[in-house]
Amino acid sequence: MILIPSLLLAFAVQQAPTHSELNELVESLRVTHAPDQRIQWWDVHVEKGESGWRIHGSLSSEETYAAVKQAFEQHPEVDNQLVLLPEDGTGTLVNALVNNSVIHLRREPSSKTELVTQALLGTPIRVLKTERGKCLIQVPDGYIGWVNSAEVHRVDQEQLKSYRDAEKVIFTAQSGLAYSAPDATSMPMSDLVIGNMVCKVSEQSGYTQIQYPDGRIGWVDSGQLCPADAIFFQKALRNNLVATARKFHGIPYLWGGMSSKNIDCSGLICNVYFMNGIQLPRDSNMQSQIGREVTTEFVSDDLEPGDLLFFGRKATSESKERVTHVAMYIGNDEFIHSAGYRERVSINSMDSSQPNFIDSYPTIFVRAVRIIGEDPNGFRPIPENDFYNAIIRSTE
Repeated sequence: MILIPSLLLAFAVQQAPTHSELNELVESLRVTHAPDQRIQWWDVHVEKGESGWRIHGSLSSEETYAAVKQAFEQHPEVDNQLVLLPEDGTGTLVNALVNNSVIHLRREPSSKTELVTQALLGTPIRVLKTERGKCLIQVPDGYIGWVNSAEVHRVDQEQLKSYRDAEKVIFTAQSGLAYSAPDATSMPMSDLVIGNMVCKVSEQSGYTQIQYPDGRIGWVDSGQLCPADAIFFQKALRNNLVATARKFHGIPYLWGGMSSKNIDCSGLICNVYFMNGIQLPRDSNMQSQIGREVTTEFVSDDLEPGDLLFFGRKATSESKERVTHVAMYIGNDEFIHSAGYRERVSINSMDSSQPNFIDSYPTIFVRAVRIIGEDPNGFRPIPENDFYNAIIRSTE
């Protein structure tokens, strides 16, 4: 009789987890597998249903989805209703193209929420899901945000192949227009900004006939276009980086801006390097972790044009490093950057005797990093980016 309670205890069913315990498990999985939600979609919730606990929501990473699924296999009493995006289940990386000169990616499906980043005409993107006239998309640098569905053009595999095989051109002027005829007095089709990509159809009288992702036809001054292959496959040169950066001088500052309409500090750096064949991470704190460190002192002796300068707060024994701003050195003790300090892209000096010296910058300088001539670590030539690789035609 004494053994019966012991046997019952030995074979007792493990007590069901509480709501708090399940939420703790979800949070630990998020921290481990999706710590940066700028580049990974995580929408996971635990709720009590009529028949017990259920976990529901959606994830954008196949690896994270597998990790969460495996973790909850240890809790068979929890009904796993998580969805792996994209919602169409195709698993296709690129399934749409940006169809406006610039589109705004926002934190939530509302135009009133935070601007996360922007994307440019012709950019290959991944539509993760749609909701009431909005699309959740991912762009080549990994960033995720909501846009108006009408601003992107969905493509199937056959259309994607046609886009990949087509001759594409990139707009190289700071801004301009596409026209309805090969004549600058004709009706404008749309505005264009540096970095916009379209398909080339023909040429006539100094104009190039172009095709938008949705099939619209326009005409652009041929002198404002460059073959996309020449951008994608070029070797980045310091002088070219400086020349490209100067094209953005005077552009208004905007948090989340990634175009020559409005731009933030890291958006400027991304655009400059993209137009010179290199894909960089989107944010300044991400950019500060790539390349090779040149110096941690606010001096110009060891710097070369194209080097990136980072500002914020250096690490101490009591606090972690915090990078909040990036600029690009352009030579002669000067750097170019987009900062709220000036509310526009401006050129400032590292020489305290110059009128464009900023007194506070030496004290908040973190480090300088070199990209040109260094082995890729955190940055890649554009053709090695998976999104762009899907739309770049073969060079063989």
